[in-house]
Amino acid sequence: MNYSEKQTILMTGDYIGYLQGGYVFHLENDAIIDFDQINFKILEEFDLKSNQFKNTTFEIVYSENFDDLDNKNAVLFKLEKLKLL
Repeated sequence: MNYSEKQTILMTGDYIGYLQGGYVFHLENDAIIDFDQINFKILEEFDLKSNQFKNTTFEIVYSENFDDLDNKNAVLFKLEKLKLL
């Protein structure tokens, strides 16, 4: 059976930096997530590719997109919103 499901999560985290094509955050639950996908509105407000926001704490809204198409069982993380704390 093929399905696609999206779950949205709110959390705080510190921005580590832009590394190897991804936006990396250390979250309050000690997870480190590399976001490959990002809402373009975030990039209009925050230049995350520069070092300006390294080690800065944000309120983060991200989505976990679960997809088992072709039986790959992939989870894709997309950064949806950021709020400077």
